[in-house]
Amino acid sequence: MDKGKGNEFIIDLNDEDFDYQYDNIVKTEFDEEDILVSDKIFNDLTVEDVWKMEFSSVEEAEEFYNLFAKVTGFSVRNDDVKRYKNQNIVSRKWVCSKEGYRHRVCLENENRKREPKAVTRVGCEATFRIGFNKQMNKWVVKEFMANHNHPLVEQKNTQFLRSHRVIKNADKAQLNVMRGVGMGTSQIMDYMVQQSGGYNKVGFTKKDLYNHVDADRRVHLRDGDVEGVLAYLCGKSEMDPSFYYKYNVDEDNRLANLFWADSTSKLDYSCFGDVLAFDTTYRTNAYKKPLVILVGINHHHQTIVFGCALLVDESVSTYTWVLETFLDAMNNKKPLSVITDGDKAMRKAIKRIFPDSCHRLCAWHIQRNAFTNVHVKDFTNHFSKCMFMEGTVEEFECAWNDMLEMFNLQGHKWVTDIYAKHSRWAETYLRGHFFAGMKRTQRCESMNAYLNRFLKTRLNLFEFVKHFDRALSRICHNEAKVEFETHHSSAILTTKLYALEKYAGTIFTRQSFLKFKDEMKNAELFFPDSTENHGGYRVHTLTKFRSPNKIWKVCYGNSDRSIKCTCMMFESVGFPSPHMIVVMKIEHLEEIPETCIMKRWSKLAKETVQVHHDNESQGDATNIIRYGALSSMCSWMSYFASQSKKAFKEARCEIQRLTYQMEELCKNSAEESEREDLKATKHHVRDPIIVKTKGNPGNLKDKFKKPRHCGKCKKVEHTVRKCLEFINTHNAFINIEDSIEDMVCSNTIH
Repeated sequence: MDKGKGNEFIIDLNDEDFDYQYDNIVKTEFDEEDILVSDKIFNDLTVEDVWKMEFSSVEEAEEFYNLFAKVTGFSVRNDDVKRYKNQNIVSRKWVCSKEGYRHRVCLENENRKREPKAVTRVGCEATFRIGFNKQMNKWVVKEFMANHNHPLVEQKNTQFLRSHRVIKNADKAQLNVMRGVGMGTSQIMDYMVQQSGGYNKVGFTKKDLYNHVDADRRVHLRDGDVEGVLAYLCGKSEMDPSFYYKYNVDEDNRLANLFWADSTSKLDYSCFGDVLAFDTTYRTNAYKKPLVILVGINHHHQTIVFGCALLVDESVSTYTWVLETFLDAMNNKKPLSVITDGDKAMRKAIKRIFPDSCHRLCAWHIQRNAFTNVHVKDFTNHFSKCMFMEGTVEEFECAWNDMLEMFNLQGHKWVTDIYAKHSRWAETYLRGHFFAGMKRTQRCESMNAYLNRFLKTRLNLFEFVKHFDRALSRICHNEAKVEFETHHSSAILTTKLYALEKYAGTIFTRQSFLKFKDEMKNAELFFPDSTENHGGYRVHTLTKFRSPNKIWKVCYGNSDRSIKCTCMMFESVGFPSPHMIVVMKIEHLEEIPETCIMKRWSKLAKETVQVHHDNESQGDATNIIRYGALSSMCSWMSYFASQSKKAFKEARCEIQRLTYQMEELCKNSAEESEREDLKATKHHVRDPIIVKTKGNPGNLKDKFKKPRHCGKCKKVEHTVRKCLEFINTHNAFINIEDSIEDMVCSNTIH
């Protein structure tokens, strides 16, 4: 028997018509007409026909018998194999899956922890054996028994037989693409069922798909989870010279801390690294390692990621290592301001690594702590007014003392402790320090919520890093979209200050322009009260409508058109304050002075930076990209071919021909045959253990789970079924019933 095109077989039988019929049977795909034809052919196939068959390889014989089994209605299992001394196969045997019997030891085991599986072997003697004929250089049939001692399976149920369930390479490629975008295995199964036209045509079960996913995961992590992660990061660094990663290990050579940042994050930090915010989130990976995301804000007022780290704990030494590593990755550029929650370990590490940076505590966390620790009505509202008031230091101290007297909190411990930190949370003391308008770690919280769409709590580290990269890719895509809209569309002008507003629209990004526009509207509430000339500059005194006692002084330089205001909003936020806009009107300026434009909010914030896009062609990503491109092209052809019967048959024949041709190319190509699966230098780092963190309480349900009590004696050592008291009472009750029954029977006889 010779092998022809399309993975078809030509069998050397006396019946010439059988050649064509068998060619139609052994196909990669079947439609309803093919199934009917194959059923008829195999039903007409006699035992004598099978004995006359010849095969060119063991695989062809196995494929024939498995197809024969599928049409007939049983499953095939490998049995005996005989080899020469040189290990070459001389004889191969296949049997029905119901051959033999289950071992008696498996049935008589009384100490089993699980219920035994259902018995499937019934001693069926159906057999198919082939042997190699040296003279003919063919494999010929040596043994064939077609009779079964059990009912055969209907065609609609052959989908559940073991030997007829296989996940093809094309399905595996499609599975890898879908898993790469975060689709669950169950969803992938539903999609493939819909694509194939039903469960009976998909070729495998959901359990098979889950098993393949687990097996594929073990292949990637055969050297360990950490080894897979470090190999993945090493591959990214080879493709991207600016990629940075660093790790350390503990005394047991287990992974302790891991930090990484890609080239886009490093370039963003060079442009927008003046403000840094970071917080710790928990349970984003299987080891429960705390995840620290260092974020900032770009010129479109979007949250951007500067770097991230997985920690072994939340100690001062760990946070110090993270910040030192972060500085090393960012060429020792330190931020002007840092925003965190009230964690003491973070505070000490920041003071040690960023001594000159202004550290601000999250306003939301402080407000929540105020509500939790001080159970006095309306205290939180007054406390928030003190926190956000924009007056002088004397005004803050006066308002604080008035609040203490109002609520009688002079000796309250939490109030005393929080006042000792007032320079890190009171707006009065933080005024003039640039924070880009951020007062909370809300951007960290929103980033954590965003990452929850991509990261699951049971992800191992290798999957975690890959899905994290996918999340960063979407962030970069969103930024590119806003950047496109900013440069290729114009904002609508609505105010009477047309020239000033138009200039702002050409300088600022769209979101920055809208914020400047809001300040222009707020400027309508302010008006000049007096003006003083001092040589090269003028000082304008402004008041506010319905607040005549409040004044703001704005200094305007005649030579450089510089503007400075006592509110210090420009120094804190980076936008001209309403008072400065009023002075622009007074001075009849049609353009915003350069001294009042912060470059980080303008369209030119990244003009000197050439953004490097990560090359994602590491590992088997290249194969996935090729597969996606070909699938997209074939989808058009499949649509048109499905519109008519003639087009369908012609397309199917061409696909079979091309499939065979591509299969041969794949076998002969060293590039395609050798799968590149993240081969990097071994780091010999062990996987970490599950850590206990401050913010991770663990599984509270298991920790505080109530033990089961006996329903009779209320003890916890046993249940009612094994309670001696219940058993004795039950036996006594049975004895009483038996005595009563005996008495009734004796009275009836008498």
